[in-house]
Amino acid sequence: MRRFLCLFLLLGCLGVLAAAVPASAADSCEGTFAQRLRCWAQGMGDHTVAVTLDRKLAFNGDQADRAAVAATVLKHRHNLEVRVPAGATTDQGGTALLVLAGHRLVHPDARVTRLTQAQVTELRNAGACSPRPGDLCAVVGPKAGGPGYLTGRDLIGFEGIAALPQTEYSLAAQDDSGLGLKDWLLIGMTALLALLLAGFVLAVRRSSTPQPALAGAGTGHHRSADEPTVRVRAAAPRHARRPTGPTSTAVVRTDLHPQGYVELDRVLYRATWADPSRPPPAPGAKVDVTHPRDTDLLHAYPPQPTGPA
Repeated sequence: MRRFLCLFLLLGCLGVLAAAVPASAADSCEGTFAQRLRCWAQGMGDHTVAVTLDRKLAFNGDQADRAAVAATVLKHRHNLEVRVPAGATTDQGGTALLVLAGHRLVHPDARVTRLTQAQVTELRNAGACSPRPGDLCAVVGPKAGGPGYLTGRDLIGFEGIAALPQTEYSLAAQDDSGLGLKDWLLIGMTALLALLLAGFVLAVRRSSTPQPALAGAGTGHHRSADEPTVRVRAAAPRHARRPTGPTSTAVVRTDLHPQGYVELDRVLYRATWADPSRPPPAPGAKVDVTHPRDTDLLHAYPPQPTGPA
């Protein structure tokens, strides 16, 4: 029952954490150029998708895959907006995305990487550029003897490329209306997460706390209602014993009085001290453990010498 409760609380914590992830992190698109493009294209049919090229974007992935996704994007290019902020360098994937977009905003101090001739041909075949001379593909294509990039200042005003505003204003700093719905939702989820974590810690601590000894065991007095502890104490060997089956070496993590936890292969297991002739070892000590077939409880013994008996 305690294991089920702990698992339930842990799943609840994970659910709250997943719900509390900001939308920008949950909706991020990663992978090759084609994979990112396919991810962005999923929302273009219903609303505008804005992509800010604040870091370089490589033009990688399978060429056939890129062409197929580009054809889908071009059907809704009016819902794709690409922004290149000041100081950013697009790389060839970012330049290709700029060509595919229906709305282009470039800061004068941004750098737009030139495309190779093969990349220009690929975009033209996909229908991103017109075949006439002087189109955008030709402008951002290779230029012998020139730099490997164009500045935003060189492109603003060409083929619908607009200047990215250098100064932006926000109403958020002047908004005195208090907390919004999203703020209260985040606060509520944070409080719920704290309660779930507290319950999980409490459940784990209670499950790892040694049960009290039976006051009248063996004397005819009334037996305790804690049956698991009674059975463990009754089953404990009366004389020094040695393991009868295969053993593994584990590390004691909590006091074995008579039950506690040991670490085996980086996993914690419930164990009982099976040698009443010696006091249980302190946490950090090594013990030999066996796994009886009729129980999930490991039996811990003093470590045996490695040499011949």
